[in-house]
Amino acid sequence: MSIERPYLEYNLAGGLLLTLREKDIFRLCQGVGKAGYTHACVLPFRGLKETETLKEQPLTVIHLEDAWNPTSFEFFPAAIIAGLLGYAKRFAGYKSLPPPPILPDAVFPSKDTCQKLVQELMRVFPNAKFISHEVKIRFPRSRCLLEINPGLEMTATQIRDWAQQNKIGLVFDPKHLLISTQTINLPNQPTKKYQGEWEEQFQTLAPLIEVVDIHPPQKKDVEELLGGKGILGEIARAAKENKVQFLRVEIPMPISTQILLSPTQKVGFTFLREIGEALKSA
Repeated sequence: MSIERPYLEYNLAGGLLLTLREKDIFRLCQGVGKAGYTHACVLPFRGLKETETLKEQPLTVIHLEDAWNPTSFEFFPAAIIAGLLGYAKRFAGYKSLPPPPILPDAVFPSKDTCQKLVQELMRVFPNAKFISHEVKIRFPRSRCLLEINPGLEMTATQIRDWAQQNKIGLVFDPKHLLISTQTINLPNQPTKKYQGEWEEQFQTLAPLIEVVDIHPPQKKDVEELLGGKGILGEIARAAKENKVQFLRVEIPMPISTQILLSPTQKVGFTFLREIGEALKSA
């Protein structure tokens, strides 16, 4: 049975608590597959012991990313303590780049292990592409994509020209739009950001976009998608019209459905199924 593009992909970090143990990662893959997704984005999760075993799962690993902001500790309790201290440092105004890790970062293994796991995943999945958030690419260009984000400090036109020159595809994320230079001024109202900015940026980059992230800029966007309206549905339609290869869902499962042995775990996968069906029908 043929599957129509764009293919439906899930970023497994959306079920982060289910990545602590290998058997839970398998459970996550199986639940996402049953929810109608065909592909997965994988990060260097703590529970990944034998990367080869991911080949046995119902999802095709098609994209890879770095861990968010991992701690220096392999020992999980030590990483948790570092994450808790990270909150205190941020609250106290401690400034560093990258910022201090917090609890979600502690779910990943140490920085060193994360780097090794990404290298291993690139070897095990030769058809997968690494998604970078910076123009400094550490893997062969043929195996990389660049995700647009304000940290690039480039305009959409500059990103398009760079990507064309380097023959690298793009990832479009509506939550990480480039900083808008356009505003709307109405009488007796505060100046507002131009709301059509995503369309303009998308059209500028469209010929090079391989992946569109379904990443809600606001909480209400998920409810609107499930109701058949809103920005996420519009972006999904634009992806289809421009023959984008993948819709990568980055909407996390409700946290209560990620807890070990939670009786509501099936509810989380039902939620993902509803998201996928809404995107297909958009």
